[in-house]
Amino acid sequence: MTSVTNSSNTRHYDVAVIGDWHLAFVTATCLADAGHKTALVNAFGKWQEFPPMPVHEPGIPEMIGKARASGHLAHESGINGQWTADIVWMAVDTPVTEQDEPQVAPLIEIAAAVRKHLQPRVFALSSQVPIGFCKNLEELLGAKIAYIPENLRLGQGINTFAKADRTVIGGSTPEVANTIKDLLKSFQTQFLICDLPTSEMVKHANNAFLATSISFANEMARIGARFGVDSYLVAQALKLDARIGSKAYVAPGLGFAGGTLPRDLRVLEKLGKENGIPTPLTSAVLPINSATSDLVAEVVAQAAAGGDNKKVLILGYTYKADTDTLRRSLSLEIAQKLQTQGLECHGFDPFMNGKDLKQLEGTIQHHDALNEIPPCAVALLMTARPAFRETEWSQWQSDKRSQTVFIDTQNGLIPEAIARAGFRYRPLWAPAKAGQ
Repeated sequence: MTSVTNSSNTRHYDVAVIGDWHLAFVTATCLADAGHKTALVNAFGKWQEFPPMPVHEPGIPEMIGKARASGHLAHESGINGQWTADIVWMAVDTPVTEQDEPQVAPLIEIAAAVRKHLQPRVFALSSQVPIGFCKNLEELLGAKIAYIPENLRLGQGINTFAKADRTVIGGSTPEVANTIKDLLKSFQTQFLICDLPTSEMVKHANNAFLATSISFANEMARIGARFGVDSYLVAQALKLDARIGSKAYVAPGLGFAGGTLPRDLRVLEKLGKENGIPTPLTSAVLPINSATSDLVAEVVAQAAAGGDNKKVLILGYTYKADTDTLRRSLSLEIAQKLQTQGLECHGFDPFMNGKDLKQLEGTIQHHDALNEIPPCAVALLMTARPAFRETEWSQWQSDKRSQTVFIDTQNGLIPEAIARAGFRYRPLWAPAKAGQ
């Protein structure tokens, strides 16, 4: 695709990406890196200058610098500026309620505002929307719509965009879908072209399947725990089955958080109720997931019972190991549960985004000062950061190490290293071995 500059002072882009968080930054940067003249458009008027990446994403700041220097990436501070684009790509992260229900009204408002400003050849979306939204938006705007369900993962944004396992493109017409395919043709991916509702359903089905797999693994682990089963080995055996696969989400852990997976489960549950279609499987997934965090809090409380020390150290705040943002992390939820049981929560995560720390109300934060943490009855690994495996735990100046138990919810620590430092080690989903 080529770009031109109008004879007036209006700036022209092949593609304008609208949004202000991870999805928009990764999308705009990767398109610009591929050689398209791209604008990152702030729909909410927050920035006048090109903003920094709002969340840590390896490689993106460097790519932004390169794309800006080459002239392929620019920033527009609002929708109604002097700019035009062949393709307008909405990459706004859809807000959700406390009940994980998507709120699409802001997307409609932004789309309508853009439509008043210009008439792009294609209006594309990768925002997370319920099935039927794109058809409604098409009728509302009178525009040609393409939907590309996003599949980005925090910490792996570049690869999951530019080297996706597959890229699904739904279009108002095949021609619209093929326009987006042409835009993305330089990326290493397989394309699946379909209509709008099918592409929307792909996103629901994808997230519902992952959520179901996680809850399945944790339910199996809860049963296995009663019989001394090593559920991590069970997961390993499942992954060696070619019908399941090495990347399957069948390892037990904390469950899922972040709002992304619950949002699609809520959409499917709502669609089922509205259309008289029973959804017993997907409707069971969220309660199972919630019960897992209850179990973790119960295990910690039991480990701290019987002694005078009521302090718990939470290792890792973020909901994923390869990001620095909380985004409704289970650490918040479990810390609150522990505090209601009279336990004093301390936190250690030197890789955390400092802007989000204020959400950890009631948790005494030690940032990167491991040697300042007081003796605790329990150290609870919540985020499986690789750095925690490499931490020299003897730096924790505790004079009662043998009374501290490390509860590993993620199979993310090295038991021998914990034992060498003088602490006790307990995997959440496997029996502790002799000497641990």
